[in-house]
Amino acid sequence: MRKWTAKDYRTMPWKNGGGSTTELAIFPEQASIDSFVWRLSTATVAQDGPFSHFSQIDRSLAILSGQAMILKSSKEAASGQRLTQESIPYRFGGEDPIYAELEEGTIVDLNLMTRRDACQHFMQRLCGGDHQVRAEDAQQVLLFCEKGSAKVSKHTELEAGDLLLLEEEHEGQGISLHIQADEDSILYLMRITFLNHLDHHGAQHVLG
Repeated sequence: MRKWTAKDYRTMPWKNGGGSTTELAIFPEQASIDSFVWRLSTATVAQDGPFSHFSQIDRSLAILSGQAMILKSSKEAASGQRLTQESIPYRFGGEDPIYAELEEGTIVDLNLMTRRDACQHFMQRLCGGDHQVRAEDAQQVLLFCEKGSAKVSKHTELEAGDLLLLEEEHEGQGISLHIQADEDSILYLMRITFLNHLDHHGAQHVLG
């Protein structure tokens, strides 16, 4: 288990130079933007523009603050996918030509990226209350507390902005956790399942 707080995060320019992103966690730990297996970040989007191109990357995106963002297949497209804070995380390919339009000013988003030939992921939004999670096929689980606070498996506390990583202890057993989230809390749970040829313990060596 590993926990990150706001002091551990680092901010850098977008890959396409159109804004800035705050990296919450990356795997393997010393990976770069071109060599990661997975990367979790937030971004502040202050103007319309295209998404950065990430070949062979699967992405899930959720809106943390602000009104809404509309994702289109091109700048000229008549309609697109409208995302708000209440929307379920939106999944798309990193190589897809996506153009983002803001509905009413700046938004902040949460973005999980995974390398398609190494692992798969699933992101979901959780609200306040008790949640018993059984991630049977996952070797890693990320839990990000966006708002409020929560207690995980009775002994680990998360405040707004904290991130927790849990890893499978024994191969094939998956990960189980109990989340007690305070009223009005919002958390994002992310399951990561590694493909057979690359496990979460050997990733650093394989990517070498």
